[in-house]
Amino acid sequence: MKSLAFLFIVIALGAPTLRAQETYGTIRATTRIHEDGTLSTTIVDPEKHTAEETWTDAGKPPKVLKKTTYLLGDGDLAVGAIFYDAKSKIIYKASYTRDPAGHVTEAVFSSPDDQYLGKRVFVYGAGNTATQVIDYDARGQVITPAQPVARPGKSSKKSH
Repeated sequence: MKSLAFLFIVIALGAPTLRAQETYGTIRATTRIHEDGTLSTTIVDPEKHTAEETWTDAGKPPKVLKKTTYLLGDGDLAVGAIFYDAKSKIIYKASYTRDPAGHVTEAVFSSPDDQYLGKRVFVYGAGNTATQVIDYDARGQVITPAQPVARPGKSSKKSH
């Protein structure tokens, strides 16, 4: 009988803990090695609604090159980002607008003190591929003409 009572107490006390663990997501870390030897490590923390990406060189010990903190919304999609230099100083910030399919359609950029710097508009064709990217400065003027997005492995030059 004592062991049955003990089991009941363990279950009763453990149940709230188990439920609490279910409400929080698992922190995930991913490290990628790039062709130039640099590493990027991304740590996604569902409780904080952030994904922190840190780029380091291949040195021993590795030196931080840059860092980006993505602010996550529904479905862990980035709704904004803060970009840092190698010394953890904020360089600029971005906020993202998405279409119903989750594509970023506009990125608005601001300075560390929240002064508007400009925006980038993404135009999508058939499928999930951006076909044009248009950049605007703080006055709303196009910085570069709209250009097709280069696809990996495809050359934009024509052979004659």
